[in-house]
Amino acid sequence: MGLCGSASLWAIIALVVAIIAMILDIVGVATISWMVYQITTNSIRVGLFRMKSCVAKACTEGDVNSGFKDANFTATQGFEILALILLLLAPIALCVYVCVRSMRGTCLAYTAMIMLFTAAFFCFVGMICWLSYVPDPYVVSYSLGLTVIAAILACIAGLLIIPEVLDDGRQVTPNRRF
Repeated sequence: MGLCGSASLWAIIALVVAIIAMILDIVGVATISWMVYQITTNSIRVGLFRMKSCVAKACTEGDVNSGFKDANFTATQGFEILALILLLLAPIALCVYVCVRSMRGTCLAYTAMIMLFTAAFFCFVGMICWLSYVPDPYVVSYSLGLTVIAAILACIAGLLIIPEVLDDGRQVTPNRRF
């Protein structure tokens, strides 16, 4: 397997899925289309940190207006930042697990798995906060969708690590049970 050495296929697939989840979450948090309001040539796009207002092809971009910031908005920012931090650390832990044979232990597998599940949980809680926040004329846009897909992929990567956690090197024979 070259760089991956004797790592299992489950761990390698989990690493790839975690990296994809990390990229999608970075893009989702960074883009300015969490909610959109559009009427003919006028539009307002609001992200977690920036917003863009276009009136007849003249667009201005700046920080999110304080009128948009309330408890749910701030909670969404917090949960999504926590999820992003965990989704940055989990692929690093998985990469070490996959690439460094001497570090391949159940403790590191547990750590990566817990980080992935916790990041997915934070993404889902952030999504719930955001969906309860979006005011009436606005609609949810693709940035939220990217983070939700990232959360689902983080769950999948965490599930793919379970065989690594359960495998303690013992051979199970039909006559012998755990």
